[in-house]
Amino acid sequence: MQVSSIGMTVLVLCPTYVFAAAMERSDQSIAAFLEKNNYFELSVAKLEAQVSGQVPKHEQLTQLQVHDFSTGNLVNDYLFSNIAIKLQPHPKYSIGLIYDQPLGIDLAYDYSPNSLQGRKTIESAKLKFESQNLTMLTGFQPNQNWNIYTGLSHQTLKGRIKLYGLSYSFLSGYDAEIEEDSALGWLAGVSYQIPEIALKTSLTYRSAIQHHTQINETLSNQALTFTPNASTTIQAPQSLNLDFNIALNQNNLAYSSIRWVNWKAYQIQPTQFAAIINEAARQYPDLIQQFNLIDYQDNQISGKLGLAHRISERWISTSDISWDSGSGNPATTLNPSNGFWGFGLGVLYNLKTDSYIAFGLKYFRLNQAKVSNSAQPITGNQISPLTHVQQNNAIAYGLRIAHHF
Repeated sequence: MQVSSIGMTVLVLCPTYVFAAAMERSDQSIAAFLEKNNYFELSVAKLEAQVSGQVPKHEQLTQLQVHDFSTGNLVNDYLFSNIAIKLQPHPKYSIGLIYDQPLGIDLAYDYSPNSLQGRKTIESAKLKFESQNLTMLTGFQPNQNWNIYTGLSHQTLKGRIKLYGLSYSFLSGYDAEIEEDSALGWLAGVSYQIPEIALKTSLTYRSAIQHHTQINETLSNQALTFTPNASTTIQAPQSLNLDFNIALNQNNLAYSSIRWVNWKAYQIQPTQFAAIINEAARQYPDLIQQFNLIDYQDNQISGKLGLAHRISERWISTSDISWDSGSGNPATTLNPSNGFWGFGLGVLYNLKTDSYIAFGLKYFRLNQAKVSNSAQPITGNQISPLTHVQQNNAIAYGLRIAHHF
């Protein structure tokens, strides 16, 4: 086995980005498109998280003989999949398709402690978003070192937000159903490689994608008609990926990546919700300030550094450390954590010369989001602040099969 063959092992880490800032589930890598010759891969990953905190208004709850202030786990387990195919019909031209699920979140909060009234739901929240992305790529390779590529992305997005309880104030009973919308974006990038030493680097830019969707809003099961309805713009953020790997010797390869995502430009502000908040802020400026239903204060920066080691002709192991800056938002039931440190292990088995199967495991140590004093007025998107956040964690594991043909 030549040193160049170890370069494929960076693909073993399929669960690396299933837990990241804001609503990101995928780093939208185009690494499969940069594989040699014709190539196909299929990946699946699952995330299991334990994310919790403590609700505010302890004095009021104590009067109801409530002594358990824990939110319980806020994050549902979820599955993530990725499919990619790359064709090389000519030595200088390549085409490819990549399917992934770049944006998504599944938070389910139900606070039902024992009280004088028995076990009854005091407050609850549901935040679920799903997206699907199909990227179509074309590349030009003037020689074996350079690859210049561009393409289009077709993306769908839909979601649901439900709020109930004391911490949501006058928004208790609010329900927003975001109808599925599809839109197009574009991407472009360049890659440089020296196969003999397994050196490969790529820089990829993805544009923002604007969705114009209808959001059906109700309050206590009554349709909201506070203002004439209109479509809501949701802009999937632009991003930039830089990837690099190089062989250190015949048996070891170092790999790394840096990713930037423009989450500060992302927001969800349904028509009726915006009108209600604006009117409430006008009438009670000392208590309420204008805010978006969903937004993020900081752009995301994430990075990864790892080592692949060839154990034998058929077995390769990987290990890596990763970091995510988070979104900078304060701690709420809709945003309980803020970035992470991650530690991953993987193993790859070559079934034959052109095929392999790989398994990866990733542990996430989630950073605590900043807590707020519950006596403060509602500001930012703190519609349900947490007074305490535990040091939470998550684990992801995934499987990948791949074949060159």
